[in-house]
Amino acid sequence: MRRVFGWVCGVILALVTALWCVTATADLALSAGVYGTAGTYKVDTCVDTSNTRKNSNYDCYGDFMPDGGTAADAVYVHLKDTGHDYPDGTEFDARQGLGPQTIQRVGFWGIVGELWQVAVCVAILAVLGYQAIKPRREPRSREPSRRQKVADRVGYAVVVAIPVGILSLIAMAAEPTP
Repeated sequence: MRRVFGWVCGVILALVTALWCVTATADLALSAGVYGTAGTYKVDTCVDTSNTRKNSNYDCYGDFMPDGGTAADAVYVHLKDTGHDYPDGTEFDARQGLGPQTIQRVGFWGIVGELWQVAVCVAILAVLGYQAIKPRREPRSREPSRRQKVADRVGYAVVVAIPVGILSLIAMAAEPTP
């Protein structure tokens, strides 16, 4: 019964993480400039939407202007949970995704802001994969089984993903506000 419960919880966690990974990877690709419309986002105002004094959660309102566009091409965009209280009038390079309200900051800081999410997703999925693949019993021979070798290779993803996630979180904390 515990084993079935563990598998069910693992599958649910894997599905939720995979969905988060797809979303985060799409945001990372937009921040990296792989697709979307290039332009500039100008902040009108940012509002702290958190009810606590300790943690802040900023929503910003402003206009996205496509490169080479006119004032008529500007799109009013509400950015949720930006992580920063940008001063009014701040401008930064951004890309607009497929939806008009899908805006991501581009360049180094935009990539760093999305990279930690992808790294966490990869680490969680790799740990779940390792747990599912690794053999239940150690082989009697000194040579590891093929299954153990595959599990070890999946485990290497964790060794890479965790430092990448930690380094991107540190970089985000050190990011200067434009």
